[in-house]
Amino acid sequence: MRSTYTVRPEGERWVVTCTGVPSPLGYRDHRAAAVKFARDAAERDLPSRLVVINRKGVVESDRDLGTDQREADLAELRDLEAPLPPGLAPLPEMEEEEG
Repeated sequence: MRSTYTVRPEGERWVVTCTGVPSPLGYRDHRAAAVKFARDAAERDLPSRLVVINRKGVVESDRDLGTDQREADLAELRDLEAPLPPGLAPLPEMEEEEG
């Protein structure tokens, strides 16, 4: 399951939270420091997601970090597919015959 790390303003400071964690992970005086703190935590918990909300309450950034196992499995399957020799087209999908 992908955890979401969120950076948002709280008063004059910035707070970093994570889904499933009841209390904030930390507070920082500057946005850049809060984003770095959240990114470092998210990178230790891959796959994860990092959301930054600006002072107007608008999502400024929403990024997925790492890969989900499903994405990795699909990539492995694609690697197993042999490329077609030049000039050959793939076979059309076979339709089930009624009978």
